[in-house]
Amino acid sequence: MPPSDVPTPQLTSYSLYSPCLLHVATQDESGEPGIGTAFHIGDGYLVTARHVIEGRRLTDLVPASYGRVSLDSVEVIYPYDPSVDLAVLKTDFSLDFYMESVKFWGRDDVRKVDHIRIGGHLDDWIDDSLVLTKVIAFGYPPIPTSPSPKLVAVRGEINAIIDPYVGSRSPLFIISPMARGGFSGGPVLTEDGWLVGVVTSSLLTNHAAPELGYGAALSVEPLWHILFDNEIFPASNADMMFELRYGWDVNEEDFPFSAEKLQRLKREEMRRIKGGE
Repeated sequence: MPPSDVPTPQLTSYSLYSPCLLHVATQDESGEPGIGTAFHIGDGYLVTARHVIEGRRLTDLVPASYGRVSLDSVEVIYPYDPSVDLAVLKTDFSLDFYMESVKFWGRDDVRKVDHIRIGGHLDDWIDDSLVLTKVIAFGYPPIPTSPSPKLVAVRGEINAIIDPYVGSRSPLFIISPMARGGFSGGPVLTEDGWLVGVVTSSLLTNHAAPELGYGAALSVEPLWHILFDNEIFPASNADMMFELRYGWDVNEEDFPFSAEKLQRLKREEMRRIKGGE
């Protein structure tokens, strides 16, 4: 056993969350290739930007590491609102081997994760207090001379929050990492791993190159809508959905939880309520 004063080794943010990322390859009707990013939110469900795959043929999904997925398993779920630049992919993506068999430094107590946790910040709760929050963005921009897609992670911060007058009906987080093609559909996380938003666009003028625009991440409320509308309760994100249910007018009967899990969630909720009194 190691001495008690030796800290438990932990993975870097890149190593911790990168297994949840996938490279997305597509083609349009003329065969022109396209690229983007997707990430795992639990139970095989992946999130990406709608424009990455809509009207295109999905040619490949490549996990960043350890994961396995088959193209034949993919079912695309779009939001009811066509203006929402998000899509959820139902797949057989699995990180079981990684979670059960991969070891680090010969230690069994290194924290690992197999999905991204979605933040509970609904649109009405978002204000400028989040400006300068430190974030990490992941994506697959093309890298000259790289023989294969390479996951890129960039640290930065939220520089502004806007309510655009065209396009999205939800707030956009303007982030400091440079906007690049290939980041579309990628997650923007807080330093402790909560999903702040999904990279959907580079805000440009006069059809300039993406690198000359502002990187924009769509807030998470539209993603919650997709999950609630389609009764998708992925992994630990179902716990957050339970917490949000009153705001969303969702009944307990809508949640396919075991009695034990439902009781645990209720106990946690009561503790939060009492703690706020």
